[in-house]
Amino acid sequence: LKSTDALWIAVTLGLIIHSAMYGPQAAFFSELFGTRVRYSGASLGYQLASPLAGGLAPLIATALLDQSGGKSWPVAVYLIVMAVITLVAVWLAEETNKKAL
Repeated sequence: LKSTDALWIAVTLGLIIHSAMYGPQAAFFSELFGTRVRYSGASLGYQLASPLAGGLAPLIATALLDQSGGKSWPVAVYLIVMAVITLVAVWLAEETNKKAL
């Protein structure tokens, strides 16, 4: 494969995985809140978390790379820690399968 072919394959697979994540995410967020505050709760939670987590991540990754002398393992550890925090939060979220929303 040429490097551009590998790039297109990687981007396509990444977008498929990204779409698979965002599909159920809207339902998951809306089920976290009661009907009275659902729109505001889901929107505020999403809009406040995006700049905090997504906006700071590049700064943290750059600082970790700088402090480690260009080694990438601290960034990998940071991403793993963030993924574990996400998994724990999802695991602890209340199941609403049999509840009236």
